[in-house]
Amino acid sequence: MVTLRSIFLMFFVCLPAQANNTPLEQNVFKLGTSVKSLLLKYYHVQADEGNGELVMALQQRLKDGEQLHQQIQQQLPGRYMQQSQNVKQHWATFKQHLQTNLREIRESAFPELQVVTLMRQAANDMVSELDSLSALLQQHEEITLSAAEHWSRQQKRLLLQVVERYIERAASSMGAPLSVDGPSLNELAAQFEQGLKAYPQQQASAGAKAALNRIRGQWLFIEKSTSNESARLVPYLVMRYTDSILARLDTLAA
Repeated sequence: MVTLRSIFLMFFVCLPAQANNTPLEQNVFKLGTSVKSLLLKYYHVQADEGNGELVMALQQRLKDGEQLHQQIQQQLPGRYMQQSQNVKQHWATFKQHLQTNLREIRESAFPELQVVTLMRQAANDMVSELDSLSALLQQHEEITLSAAEHWSRQQKRLLLQVVERYIERAASSMGAPLSVDGPSLNELAAQFEQGLKAYPQQQASAGAKAALNRIRGQWLFIEKSTSNESARLVPYLVMRYTDSILARLDTLAA
């Protein structure tokens, strides 16, 4: 059986050293990551009962996401009109539910579970649409991702899935995540850990090695926090370390 480590190593050996991708395709993937991050930031606000500083930070992230969305809409060629409309609709729906939930927290401190579920579904639908658009751009525009970029994107997805399960638990009055489909939290965490081990550190620069070591240290804290359901929830530190790891994964993808 081919291990995950072997697969990652084959990517690094077989794919080009440099990415031949465009800013448009990169922005499409970035917007998907931003939507997932906005969802996590919202759960953090809900877990902290509408903390004002967290709300302000979330609103700034939402503005950044809107700018990125508008930039993509302006850059997309006309032949992607259907995909453009789909993304626009998913973004509008997600943003509407997010703002409704924030208003409910501000006015009553208790958002409606149904609207939270609809927001989460809108986020997932948009990420799925953006993934399809990214695949089309790669195919039709002859875009090739480097091995490092492919690895970085996979690690980002896994990290966001792990933290989503954790932060949903922190935000839920019942202490249970909404994300019940697919691999378990422990399985996702194990995949992320395998991905870190697969990075060919012997071929990395000193800066890349330092970034990887920093990621390992912060991931250890997140992994321990998410795997122990009886431990005290620490969403602030988990979210802080998540943002840091996401930024360092960009460094390793360069």
